[in-house]
Amino acid sequence: MDAARWEYKIINIRSENYRLDPNYGSQLNELGDDGWELVAITAINFKTGATDHIGMVFKRRKP
Repeated sequence: MDAARWEYKIINIRSENYRLDPNYGSQLNELGDDGWELVAITAINFKTGATDHIGMVFKRRKP
């Protein structure tokens, strides 16, 4: 039995006052329609120590 092979996509979102763009829902649905599954969300901190970006990690089975 062959092990599953995966490909990954990382999308960084700048968190501006922690407001989400209303289009994110439809963009996430499009990724899901293309076979991408959201597997992790992480806060990305830079020099200031504050969360400047949110990293979203997606995976899908390779064709």
